[in-house]
Amino acid sequence: MKKLSLDNFMRLRKLVHRGARPLDFTKWKYLFENGSCEDFLSVLSSYQNEDGGFGYNIEANNWNPNSSPYTVCIALDYLDTAGDYVSNINNKMVKGIVKYLASGTYLTENGWVGVQGIPTTNDFSHLPWFHYDPKKATEADIGLTKRLSDFILKYADKSSDIYQKAADLKAKYKLCGQTLLNGFPDYDPTSFEPTSFDPATWALWQPLPVHFVGSPESEHYPALKNVVDINLDTIVDTLRNTNELHIMPEEEINAFEKNNPHPDGKLWGGSEQAIGNYYWGANGITSNMDILRKFDRLDFKIPIYS
Repeated sequence: MKKLSLDNFMRLRKLVHRGARPLDFTKWKYLFENGSCEDFLSVLSSYQNEDGGFGYNIEANNWNPNSSPYTVCIALDYLDTAGDYVSNINNKMVKGIVKYLASGTYLTENGWVGVQGIPTTNDFSHLPWFHYDPKKATEADIGLTKRLSDFILKYADKSSDIYQKAADLKAKYKLCGQTLLNGFPDYDPTSFEPTSFDPATWALWQPLPVHFVGSPESEHYPALKNVVDINLDTIVDTLRNTNELHIMPEEEINAFEKNNPHPDGKLWGGSEQAIGNYYWGANGITSNMDILRKFDRLDFKIPIYS
């Protein structure tokens, strides 16, 4: 069983300290260096709008400042990092999210629309998979809807209309395996077959089996332990060989633009996307380190004190 060494950690620490945006930097500090959860939540709250939703580049490849159901889900993933930590900032963010969802914005009869159902996205720098599609604006994203419904059932007033709506949606999709996993909308484990995981052929954009399992306490872990172990070994190898945050070479950028032509003849890339991809590098290191932490794949004790 492979584990990450302290020397590797200290090298990766330098990359995160140099290249992470404040959101991921404070998350790193909180998880691994005895940093302040309050500082982390304070940075997260800066992405919250007056309507209670989240926007801006909390999704680093989508620079739409306006709130959307999907970007709220990203905020929820960050909030999960804080666990049971209680503070005024945390409570305020939760109340704001409930308010936003209760407003019914982007809520259809069958649930909330997904990443391509937000028309204002086209006014800001974004990558192709966020581009507005009028058809998608009429369809519910099941994985996203299940995620938001669970949040409402945990935090909203049980007598409220939005609580009843969430309960109805939860029942509607009770037998549906689709879920929102690691940012991937409508992930369906029966389609991607995590039991067949092979690091040599697994597509980069697909969530990993370890994302589906989540932790050793998961009910899915016993059946998927073998592929999760392979997955974790691959993550250790990847981090061992990560010496710099990735900057896409010009030839890769040109190939991407050619293979994904913009419907308006524009270019998807630009300074915002270069920055976004750089941010994702530090985010990926932090997320992978957190996975190794949960599965006892760190060959040292945390937190690390400077």
